[in-house]
Amino acid sequence: MSLPKTTAARRIVAGTLLMVVTCTGCSNVNNTQKGAGLGAVGGTALGAVVGHQLGATGAGAVVGGLAGTAFGALAGNAQDEADRRDQLARQVAYERSARERRSSMMTNRDVLHMISSGCSDKLVCETIRDRGGQFDLSPESVVQLHQYGVSDAVIASMRKNNAYR
Repeated sequence: MSLPKTTAARRIVAGTLLMVVTCTGCSNVNNTQKGAGLGAVGGTALGAVVGHQLGATGAGAVVGGLAGTAFGALAGNAQDEADRRDQLARQVAYERSARERRSSMMTNRDVLHMISSGCSDKLVCETIRDRGGQFDLSPESVVQLHQYGVSDAVIASMRKNNAYR
């Protein structure tokens, strides 16, 4: 492929190449912008070649560049939209998982229920370890837990496995 012979066409090709080189390496450039840049380069080059064959290199480069920019931007935008949908789906899955984990966590009420039902400290501590917890371990709550017969070992396990540290 040879470069177009007219000065205007060469400037268009050079400007488009400069834009693509400066933009495609940037990490903050989205796929729409990258697609537009790459489409512009490809379209300009192809348009210049076709235009040269028809005797209008500059016009071919301009038309090819505009068409390539438009199609590249459309393709890049489609990828950006797919990326946004994927990110949203990941966020929804993460929030659902976090909600499920929180709903299965132990609370002060669960610990008191297990202790008052005669469960051993070992069983209560293992359950806390397995399920995690959302415990109120303020000084007043710790005193209340002791008053209801919760041992220091169980309270230590609650501290260790508390989601609200």
